[in-house]
Amino acid sequence: MKNIILFFFIFFLTNITNSQLHTPIEGVYGREYIIVNYVDWGISFTIKDGNCGTKSYNGHQGTDFVIRSFPLMDSGIYVLAVDTGIVTFTQDGLFDRNMTSVPSLGLGNYIALKHSNLLYTYYGHLKKYSLLVSIGDTVLPGQRIAKIGSSGNSTDPHLHFELWYDSSYFIDPFKGSCGNSISYWKNTIVYDTVFNIWESGLINFVPILDSLRERGTPREYFHASDNYVTYWNLQYGIKNGDSTRIEWYKPNGSLHFKYTNYYSQDWHFYYYYSYIPRPAMSLVGKWKYKYYYNNNEVDTGHFYIGLNVNLKEKSLKKVTYKIISDSKIEVILPQNYLGKSATIYSLTGKLISVQNIENQKNFKIKLPKNEKSSVFLIRIKHSEGVATIKVVNYITFLLIPNIPNKPLDNSLKTVFPIWRTIMAHIKNYGEKFIFVKK
Repeated sequence: MKNIILFFFIFFLTNITNSQLHTPIEGVYGREYIIVNYVDWGISFTIKDGNCGTKSYNGHQGTDFVIRSFPLMDSGIYVLAVDTGIVTFTQDGLFDRNMTSVPSLGLGNYIALKHSNLLYTYYGHLKKYSLLVSIGDTVLPGQRIAKIGSSGNSTDPHLHFELWYDSSYFIDPFKGSCGNSISYWKNTIVYDTVFNIWESGLINFVPILDSLRERGTPREYFHASDNYVTYWNLQYGIKNGDSTRIEWYKPNGSLHFKYTNYYSQDWHFYYYYSYIPRPAMSLVGKWKYKYYYNNNEVDTGHFYIGLNVNLKEKSLKKVTYKIISDSKIEVILPQNYLGKSATIYSLTGKLISVQNIENQKNFKIKLPKNEKSSVFLIRIKHSEGVATIKVVNYITFLLIPNIPNKPLDNSLKTVFPIWRTIMAHIKNYGEKFIFVKK
């Protein structure tokens, strides 16, 4: 049956004037929307779009203009009439947040328009109560008629657009080497199969597909209450045989974990995620991730373990620490650096206190008493950025990289019973520390 319909509407194409249709969606291609599926030109169960590619599915009779997410749908993306016409039918009031394919639900909320030359257009999966026209209304090219939703047989917010002749035979409005010899569009959208990451981010849970569609709260800081660090993205343009790889890096730059995914088919709209258990709170600092497509880095970012300061990290040139007592240390900043504040956290990221420094170059920091933890993190905000120091009983060590180690002598080994624990920490995680004797 599909072959007969295709042959029939190809015949009629030579007898119908090019309509110069307006794009049926507001926004910019690649920013608000992309085209995921075209009309299926394949024979029987073979899938083939008008450009001889795989951007379709079996029996698909229209074009799917897909937007990024449900939050973007909530913001309101308008559907536009492609040409002058009369509204012949509307359906509204149906649930518009479907995430599961149910063929029996059809187009959901939709609008039908009748144009000249016996052409009809259909606009499906619309947002509930967003329709701006009624039966009998006359519309103009580019006029707003509704908003994009996910009603009917839909898994993601998108506009399903169809063009028909005499409401009996569907037409592919795009030109293609395996399809029509002409385009119906005034401004044809270029056929796109280039790989791209549309959106990406970090969340603190292992998601299911529906939670990615809704988007979780983006995270940059992770604490003891978080069980996972998850990288996710929405990507398209994947070809059979492609690979992607995620790499996670510790604050000292060493590789923590990597995972490679191989693809055995084309994907034109693909949610990806990979997670690691939240790193130990002892590995406090700035972590990084890198994402590769066919061994080319295409996405990168960072996150923090145990800290919650929205300030850019900057290495100190040189710093001197003196431990005055078990409850006080003195910090000396480099020349031209002036301290502003010191924020003290427990190792789990709990905020303990904030102390003002008032533009001092040399200043004392009071350590908290009566705390169960004997390990503290101190974030020092200064005129050139932020520095982080870590205090363990009578030993302090700086977490800024590229600072040479100062080895402990034998006397320190007997003075500090926790020396073995600290050295084991150094061996396990490879971080660089400065140790200062009282």
